[in-house]
Amino acid sequence: MLRPHQVKAIADVRSAYASGRRAPILCAPTGAGKTFTAAEIIRSAVAKGNRVWFLAHLREILEDTSSRLKRADISHGFIMSGKPRNLYEQVQVVSVQTAMRRSFAVKPGLIIVDECHLAVASTYRKVIEAAGNPPILGLTGTPCRLDGKGLGEMFDCIIPTCSTADLISDGMLSPIKYFAPSKPDLSEVKTRGGDYALEQLEELVDRNVITGNAVQHYRKMCSGKPAVAFCVSIKHAEHVADSFKRAGYRAVAVSGKSTNEERKFALEGLRAGQLDVVCNAQLWVAGVDVPGIECIILLRPTKSLTFYLQAIGRGLRLADGKQHCTVLDHAGCVFEHGMPDVQREWSLEGRKKKKKSDTPAVKQCPMCFGVHEPAPVCPMCGHIYTTIQRNGPQQVDGELVEFTMREAAALERGQVKEKKKEQASARTLAELETIARDRGYKPGWARRVMAAREAKRAAASGTLR
Repeated sequence: MLRPHQVKAIADVRSAYASGRRAPILCAPTGAGKTFTAAEIIRSAVAKGNRVWFLAHLREILEDTSSRLKRADISHGFIMSGKPRNLYEQVQVVSVQTAMRRSFAVKPGLIIVDECHLAVASTYRKVIEAAGNPPILGLTGTPCRLDGKGLGEMFDCIIPTCSTADLISDGMLSPIKYFAPSKPDLSEVKTRGGDYALEQLEELVDRNVITGNAVQHYRKMCSGKPAVAFCVSIKHAEHVADSFKRAGYRAVAVSGKSTNEERKFALEGLRAGQLDVVCNAQLWVAGVDVPGIECIILLRPTKSLTFYLQAIGRGLRLADGKQHCTVLDHAGCVFEHGMPDVQREWSLEGRKKKKKSDTPAVKQCPMCFGVHEPAPVCPMCGHIYTTIQRNGPQQVDGELVEFTMREAAALERGQVKEKKKEQASARTLAELETIARDRGYKPGWARRVMAAREAKRAAASGTLR
């Protein structure tokens, strides 16, 4: 059954085409059910006699789409290497790489393009042109390009649906616990093609101290829970996997160069509980549906908002027994892009030049390294911040971590004294309940404090007699 936001999305898509649009983008985050919504659009198009292509670039996306179409009882064929051809089917699941090498006598009446922020590439353009330039529907959670240019040259409107925060609030996605235990110094790393130069990143992050830190925090916070680590390169992914293995965890490395069998083994192994950590390079950012993933480990700094949001999205789906998704950000991505569930405004015009004032507003706890939107109390550990304002998160490295922790401990001692003084000055139950509410204490704390005071007074009174 379609959810209300999916019903509205389909209605908005129809309205867009009715108003003369030929290439709208349906924008919805991970977990909003883009593929399920697309299946209903496909069903409606087929009922009207149209042929439909579902076009994407990753085998994982195409195979996942095929399984979802089967569950929706939508018969389909493949235009994809390694799959049998059945061009008589009205619906085709199409690999853009395969379609580039073929010609087609029968043209589709609609092309649905998944991960459509990639559709400005020449391969997509050539395939769509060879298909007769029919109406297209883009699907993505992040309608933006790495180079900052807009998608207006390919699409003509954006249809918003809901946000990640909406889906978490509605109980459709897992809550996020975000920690940034370390942040590499990227000041000397050059950019290429809109992102950090990979060879420089590899040299910077493929170090035992960073990898060891990642293993240590995984053991501390998510030990044994299904995890995906996003790495810079194949070599980096292999080194990280080896480190997890030496620590006693079941880990593998996969990349775009892995065989289909290796990629399938990693996917099924994580899904079946036979693997603890999959370390991947330039893979698994999209098209991976393993709801049981409970931990995302970011080891690749990136300027790509799309990579950042989709990587974290791999861990946001619901699963039995799963309470939240833990993000261990060792790449400092949150300081570049902000919290993953923050509301964002999208535009076909592209990204404006970033100013210092555009730096995302996040706060990092000095006690647990939790990262969250600005608040007086850390939602992860309950640490109460002082009123001293600092300019952005404190970047710590090596021995500076030890110094920061000593400083934080000193601040905490002062805060404890202030808290005790405030508690002592509260004379009534109502005043204590106000303190409990402000500090986020569990129900019953105020009554227990009052009961302890009464017992203490009674004991003192008995002694005097």
